[in-house]
Amino acid sequence: MLLISKSFNIERLNLNHTQFRLDYYCSNKEHLEVWHPTTPKEFYTFKYQENKIKEQLKSVSNGDASQFVILNKARTKMIGHCNYTKIKDNNCWLGYSISKTYEGKSIMFEALKLTNSYVINNLNIKEIRAGILPNNERSIKLIKRLYFIYAGEKDELEINGETRTYDTYFYSI
Repeated sequence: MLLISKSFNIERLNLNHTQFRLDYYCSNKEHLEVWHPTTPKEFYTFKYQENKIKEQLKSVSNGDASQFVILNKARTKMIGHCNYTKIKDNNCWLGYSISKTYEGKSIMFEALKLTNSYVINNLNIKEIRAGILPNNERSIKLIKRLYFIYAGEKDELEINGETRTYDTYFYSI
């Protein structure tokens, strides 16, 4: 499956993306570790990424998730990803990240418009939730542009070795 934009392509995650994903995480380590849960020591290895993709593909085949990679137009480099997880009762959770190099260029906005539409139309999703750290102003601005609403709910997540509280936003159709 391929979703096409003027400036990038979106593909469903598969094992052919292992090296792209490893390169993406290695080149964006400092940029992403501020927002992501603490990663194991072996996270930045091909074997770890390959095993993680296999695990994620199992969730996809079970109907529990839908995983997408955002590739540059030439399809030679991963520039971001968006994941819809915990799919149950027509609801899911959204997670995403974009390369520091591509941040602020409306690529994630366009990518999420495409993938949100895909999961709503093809997976019968009625509500998408996203947990965002209150200091992640870019992400809050992005999610609001996509008509997500602040739910007034908070939860905790371990990020970079410390427990952080995030706010929940949701989009319903």
